[in-house]
Amino acid sequence: MNAARTAAVAVLGALTLGLGAPAAAALVEPDPMAAGQRVTVSDGRRCPADRGATADSTLFGSVVLEPAARGMAADTTVARGAAPGRYRVTIACGGSRGARFSETVTVRDGRAEGVDASQAAGGLTLLALAGGAAYLLRRNTTARS
Repeated sequence: MNAARTAAVAVLGALTLGLGAPAAAALVEPDPMAAGQRVTVSDGRRCPADRGATADSTLFGSVVLEPAARGMAADTTVARGAAPGRYRVTIACGGSRGARFSETVTVRDGRAEGVDASQAAGGLTLLALAGGAAYLLRRNTTARS
């Protein structure tokens, strides 16, 4: 294979793998989301970890991003009163000349579904209490017979 053809194949392969694509802007997952839902906000590895970063939006206010697997990231909750529509999320990299970039995300009509950790813990506690009460009642009934 000649050099020109080899270079063309290499460029095509890099573009196919996404290596030639620019880094993503703000990443908010899941998108679309529902009011009251937990989301993860990430900078897509665009901010230097040693300078920090913040994310701002009317959906969740301002949150500090911390170093994570996908760059700087944070978990936050979409405001429960957020109306369906499109919202801007802006990330500001730290430092005096930090970069700023934005992404538009969608809040869909409906509510967040699923069980969060506190609800699961409460359910398990109630289940344990009910089991303990049933055991004690059965034991007391058996002892009287």
